[in-house]
Amino acid sequence: MSSFRSVLQVWILANILLGISFTFNEFFWLLFPLSLTLLLLISLKFSNRGHTERLSPLKSIFLGALSGSLLYLIFLKAYLLIGQFDLPFLSQVKSLYAIVGPSNLWQYVLLVIIIIPGEEFFWRGYIQPAILKWKSGLVGVLISACFYAFAHLWSGNLMLVAAAFTAGIAWGALYEWKRSLLLVIISHLVFDILLLVVMPLNF
Repeated sequence: MSSFRSVLQVWILANILLGISFTFNEFFWLLFPLSLTLLLLISLKFSNRGHTERLSPLKSIFLGALSGSLLYLIFLKAYLLIGQFDLPFLSQVKSLYAIVGPSNLWQYVLLVIIIIPGEEFFWRGYIQPAILKWKSGLVGVLISACFYAFAHLWSGNLMLVAAAFTAGIAWGALYEWKRSLLLVIISHLVFDILLLVVMPLNF
C-alpha cells in the first residue's frame, strides 16, 4: 500500500468522502467527522510506522501556537484587503461559515479530537510523505498543497479552496521542516480557534 498509485487511490477516496460531506451539507457535521475518522484510520494503518517526533512536546506547542497565530494574521490581512477593495468574495466567506462553522459544543469537540488531528495525520502524515518520495523539496510541498486544496473543490466555495491551498503550504512546509505531527496539529488547532471562535472573519 506504499506505492504512489495506492496513495492516489486513497486520495480519490478522500475526494469522494469530502464530496459527499459538502454535497449533503445539512448533515456536514455528521458526515465530515466520519470521513476524517476513516481517513485517519487509513493513515495510521498505512503511513510510515517509523515516524518519530523530532521536537519536544514543549517546542511543538510553542512553534505550533506561534505559526497558527501568524497564519491567522495572514488570513485576517487578506480578509481586510478583500473588504477594502470591495472584491466579490465576502459572500463566499459568509456562506462558508454557515456550512463549516461549528455552532454547538459537540461540534467543537469533534473539531478538536477528530477533524484537526485527522486532517494532519492524513494530509501531512500520509499523503505528503508519499508525494515527497516522488518529488522532493518545495515542489513536493506545493503539489501536496494542491492535492489538499483540490479535495475542497467539492464545497463549491473558491475561498475555501484558496484557504486550503495557503494553509496546506504553511503546514506542509512546517511538517517538512520539523517532521512533527504534533507541531502541525497545534498550529492547525490554534488557527481554527482564532478563525472560528476568537475572531471569525465574517464581520
